[in-house]
Amino acid sequence: MVDKLKNFKIQTAYNKIIACYSNEHLELRSGKGALQSVIDLQNPHRLQLRNLEYLMAVLLFIPEPRRILMLGTAAGSLLHFLRFHYPKSSITAVDIDTEMIEELLKREILPAAQSGLSYVYSDAAQFIRNTDKSYDLVLLDIFNGSHSPAWLLEKESIDSLARLLNQQAALAYNLIIDSEHDFKRFYRDLRLVFDQQTLYLPVNGLENTIALAIRSISTTQDMSGHMQQAILMSERLEIDLMRVLSVIYNTNPVNHGVI
Repeated sequence: MVDKLKNFKIQTAYNKIIACYSNEHLELRSGKGALQSVIDLQNPHRLQLRNLEYLMAVLLFIPEPRRILMLGTAAGSLLHFLRFHYPKSSITAVDIDTEMIEELLKREILPAAQSGLSYVYSDAAQFIRNTDKSYDLVLLDIFNGSHSPAWLLEKESIDSLARLLNQQAALAYNLIIDSEHDFKRFYRDLRLVFDQQTLYLPVNGLENTIALAIRSISTTQDMSGHMQQAILMSERLEIDLMRVLSVIYNTNPVNHGVI
């Protein structure tokens, strides 16, 4: 991959991306310069952005996912991560921007479709309304420009997404929402649909907020149990999950849901 990459631009009906290769990393930025993705080209499975590390904290609270749905692919950081650490899982990646995905596949930035990984070119809202499949983990990394789309925050969408989940499964949202009122309304509805089994994590230094919704926790672990799980998974996933767990406990009320 490294030898084939040069700085380039991609402009489609949905995106304008500027890609810069430097020091064995690839940065993808929006047309306005906002950082959207970073890939370590020597080790593409290692997450480079804190918001994605926070997003993957959802793995602390569910069994190893076998069926994963990704809504929004970005430059593929999460796809590389999941394919490396969960090679037996089946991943469906949904994105409306066919031209962008095809270009990133051609440049070997996105992993090629193969057994266990399929790409679906579709509007995410339409996909979740129409699919009859179910999943253990649904990751939502969808943006209109630099913000989360309004439809994603509506209770109707939360209900639709909840219907896609198996038992012991989860939703994980990577969000950028300017309005505190809009986030509070969204999070209130999320807690209602998931019977209070939710968490949120502001990402220090970034505009992103991560929201997690967990289905059917059989036994709520105490802090000690969560710490032990974080220590075990940190080495395996190459993420400092103890740091993320600290953010979770400092942000969310204890004994009011997942923790």
